[in-house]
Amino acid sequence: GDMVVMSFEAYEKLQFASEIYFKLKEAELQAKQTNQRFSHKEVFDSIRQTMHKKADGKNV
Repeated sequence: GDMVVMSFEAYEKLQFASEIYFKLKEAELQAKQTNQRFSHKEVFDSIRQTMHKKADGKNV
């Protein structure tokens, strides 16, 4: 294989993009397996709740 040299910041961005792609594919597969759907409000309320719990130091 080839060796690639990049900054740690560039590597983190690459990893972040890869993680997002993986999560989107995972969600796509899950959506094909079920008819359950969530509204925009439900999704973002859940995200906010999780973020608040983490900010308060609670395990999520």
